[in-house]
Parts: sequence; C-alpha cells; structure tokens
Amino acid sequence: MNLEDLRASGSAVVTIAQAASVFGVDVRTVTRAIENGELPVVRLGRRVLIPRLPLLAVLGVAVDDAVGGLNDTSTGGR
Repeated sequence: MNLEDLRASGSAVVTIAQAASVFGVDVRTVTRAIENGELPVVRLGRRVLIPRLPLLAVLGVAVDDAVGGLNDTSTGGR
C-alpha cells in the first residue's frame, strides 16, 4: 500500500502492516509509535487498527482531499 492507495481507499481503518508500508518503515516502528501515543488506534479484540483519516492527517494530507471534498469546511465550522 502506498499513499495514493491510502487516499483512494474506502476503508475506515488500516492495519499496522499497511501503515508501515505507507510510511516505508518496519512494522515495529509503527507499533512503537502507537505505544508512544504518536498514532491513534482502534482496538477490536486483539486487533489493532489505525483510523485512515487521522493517519492521512499525520502524513499531512488534507482530509477533504482524501474524502473527495464531501466535508465542506469552508464555513469554519459555523
């Protein structure tokens, strides 16, 4: 998985392995980032998943770009 795949994905979450692939680092590096609170996670039983939109935000990708502009934030939350 690369950044373009992540942006185009319709999935709400990605696995640790997929996140590591996007970052270009080892799975253990992503696991340490999770343990240090640097990445948000969703725990479902024994599975640890990373929400896609917060991951894109960490990567500096505008969330509106990732969801195709469905969320209009031009009003500043008014």
